[in-house]
Amino acid sequence: MNFPCIGLLLSCLLTAGLVGAPTPAAAVSPAKATVVATAPALVRELGGIEEYRLPNGLQVLLFPDSTQTTTTVNITYRVGSRHEAPGEYGMAHLLEHMLFMGTQRQRDIKGAMARLAVRYNGTTTVDRTNYFASFNANADTLAFLLDLEADRMVGSLVAKADLDKEMTVVRNEFERGEDQPFAVLRQRVNAAAFAWHPYGHATIGPRSDIENVPIEKLQAFYKRYYRPDNATLLIAGQFDKAATLALIGQRFGALRRPEAPLPQPYTVEPAQDGERTVTVRRVGGQPILLANYHVPAVTHPDTPALIVYGLLMSLQPSGQLYKQLVEPKLAVAAGLGGMGGVDPGTASVYVLLPPDADLAKVEAQLLDLAEGRSARPFDDSELARVRDIAVNGYRQQMKNPEALIQQISGLIAAGDWRLLFQLMEDIPKVTLADVERVRAAYFKPANRTLGRYLPAAAVERVEIPVAPTLDQRLADLKGPPKVEEGELLEPVPPVLETRMRRTVLPSGIQLHTLNKRTRGNTVVLQMQLRWGERAATFARHGTGMVGQLMDEGSAGFSKQQLQDALIKLRANLSVASHDQGATVYLSAERDTLLPALLVAADALRRPLLPQDAFDRNLKAAIASLDASRQEPSVLRLAATRGHYNKARGVSLGDPDYTMSVDERIAELKATTLDDVKRFYADYWSADDAIVSVVGQLPDGLAAEIERLFGDWKKPTAPRFVRHIPRHVDVPPARFEAIARDKANAIVRLNVPLPLNGEDADYPALELAVHIFGGGGLESRLSERVRQKEGLTYGIGASLEASHWGTVGSFSIQGSYAPDKRDRVIAVVQEEVARMSAEGVTAAELARAKKDILEGRRQGRADTSTLAGSIGGMADRGETWSAVQQRDDALSAVTVEQANAAWRKYIKGENFIISTAGDFKAP
Repeated sequence: MNFPCIGLLLSCLLTAGLVGAPTPAAAVSPAKATVVATAPALVRELGGIEEYRLPNGLQVLLFPDSTQTTTTVNITYRVGSRHEAPGEYGMAHLLEHMLFMGTQRQRDIKGAMARLAVRYNGTTTVDRTNYFASFNANADTLAFLLDLEADRMVGSLVAKADLDKEMTVVRNEFERGEDQPFAVLRQRVNAAAFAWHPYGHATIGPRSDIENVPIEKLQAFYKRYYRPDNATLLIAGQFDKAATLALIGQRFGALRRPEAPLPQPYTVEPAQDGERTVTVRRVGGQPILLANYHVPAVTHPDTPALIVYGLLMSLQPSGQLYKQLVEPKLAVAAGLGGMGGVDPGTASVYVLLPPDADLAKVEAQLLDLAEGRSARPFDDSELARVRDIAVNGYRQQMKNPEALIQQISGLIAAGDWRLLFQLMEDIPKVTLADVERVRAAYFKPANRTLGRYLPAAAVERVEIPVAPTLDQRLADLKGPPKVEEGELLEPVPPVLETRMRRTVLPSGIQLHTLNKRTRGNTVVLQMQLRWGERAATFARHGTGMVGQLMDEGSAGFSKQQLQDALIKLRANLSVASHDQGATVYLSAERDTLLPALLVAADALRRPLLPQDAFDRNLKAAIASLDASRQEPSVLRLAATRGHYNKARGVSLGDPDYTMSVDERIAELKATTLDDVKRFYADYWSADDAIVSVVGQLPDGLAAEIERLFGDWKKPTAPRFVRHIPRHVDVPPARFEAIARDKANAIVRLNVPLPLNGEDADYPALELAVHIFGGGGLESRLSERVRQKEGLTYGIGASLEASHWGTVGSFSIQGSYAPDKRDRVIAVVQEEVARMSAEGVTAAELARAKKDILEGRRQGRADTSTLAGSIGGMADRGETWSAVQQRDDALSAVTVEQANAAWRKYIKGENFIISTAGDFKAP
């Protein structure tokens, strides 16, 4: 099973921030190159990461891994929303968008990235801004990116015309955030928790500042903070180290270090002097309680104990929040986590409630647990479990250098990238006494912000201790061990085919393997189980809940024992089920895969399927559906479902019928645990099973699969019969749904197509759709609606077609301000018509081919994706030669074929158009 606590551990190493998408930029004179280029000087090496420094102050971190097929370039600037002044809130994030607008030498950054098949983005948090790009390893592409980052460090265009256009895009991003109840509550609580410190301000800023910030202030902000001595350049993956260092010296070494010192914020948040409360009332969503507590900066020695405390409280099923709130069905979800950033920050405890919850009762229990009044003492077994999770989480990070540098980027602003390793060394040393000490020190009513004012008998202040110097903090750091390296295997079909082995076991189980040395000896196994005819299985209740209950224990393992066993084996197990089958995902390492498979077999073949877990999951599902009623996407679907159902000639009970929220809730309420158990007993087996495995294969794998699953048979169970869907015409129409109190509106234009993924037209249409709206910011649709008109933060088009049947579709989806609805639809229709009239160009087609093929290549370099691809090929009876044929077919598409496919299938008059938003009456 996938345990969110591991993700919690890793994510809490970064302060909360707002992710900004790649966007255009703005008019500042570049600094003159008055310094002679020089090679970076080595400072230190730790955990496989090498640190260098240029004379102008630029810090360089290299994490070379010759077995990777990709390279990632990340540049982090130590500037975030905490550096902003009143009237300029949101400026760091806005500037992040502007730096994609171009420089005086490179006017089309996004186009250049697309031509090189580079995946790129930027993010902004309270403490830092970073820009990162990933690509299939290529020396020329790396040289381009190093030149680009050096150029836009000092020579970016920050122009008024670009600001006027991009401001509306960022404003739409702000509006989208305002539609998310948890995000809104978190920002309001954060604002109440900080009276003076800028951590209380949302990174994206308020609407007024987004709309009105003067270009001169944005230009000054750029000049002030974008400089070599305020930046760290990180490169990970496959690259020539010597050549890369030489390039860095050439591109960055000549940049001048400004004479003016870097300005540093100096506001200190005073100790809180009493409980604070804030209440947010919005349409839609479900009840949430969230409490913030001030804690020290991330560099303080108390941080590891705070991380451990959050995990001890949040883990499922042992965590006290889970045991006392979620398990007895008082809440749907609960957790505790967070830490400081450069400056003291906050830890948070939250609970998500069903609509009928007793808020006062749950609030009292939540605060009593977090603040230790009703919590029981932790024991050594719980602490050991958290330590194991920490070690496993760290090991997983070290297996993926490109992901690791994203984690490190979040700690660079705190002063030193080595803090990540310091935390990983300190967490296993945390004692139960440390945990109780930090709970008593920081989780107090006087240090809490919940959302309501209550008079106190006495004022109590929690003074946040000062963190030691970095030299003191890092004095005893020894550094991490290196994980096992993998091999460089070119991810192309002919090479992959040479590593394949296909076997039919005596029981009939198909086993398809690809042997490959992986970083950390990782192995990924996917098992597909199939059964029955769709008409019969769809009529059964609770078919999807079987997989959901697989992690609740088995005859051989309680829920906790199952979790602990997988943690010890450094394994993850998940099961997804539906009416005609299930998919089992198991990841482990070479020496733990077979023991993990034994655990998985017990979970699959002897599940407990307990009543309390069924009740809990059922209640959570109903609460989620009930809370979604006012969401724009749900309201839009509700407005269109009758039209689609009528055209298809289907009614409730038919597999192709689209149900309403009430019908889905009624179906859930009608489902019993007996339904789930009967379905499991009638169908679940390995009668028809395909197993695909990728990675460092252990000896005896085939024999163990046969031993564990070969006799898992149900001779009386109906055999699998594939459902082949058929296209039905749906007439064009337009629908509008009112979503009250939502700052952001959505639109969808859809047309069902009689299309199969193997049709001769498909590659040509796939390329045409990619050019029109599937290629990110470089697509025609995004270029017009977002870049030129500034109407949306995000819009795109997609094409869907299965290998089986003829049910395809083309869709356009986007978000916008509600008052721009008619303009957005008109512009989209204009672009559809222009695409048909003008067609695509040879340059667009070449770029789309490269983008799609490079994306497929990158996907084949991922172990999990490979396992899924092999399983899909086995299901279709194919080898890698079929995959190569699809790539070849796409490569062979001509301009004439792409235009003909678009004109054949995509016609503006055929769209079903639906919108949802808080539209005002004319």
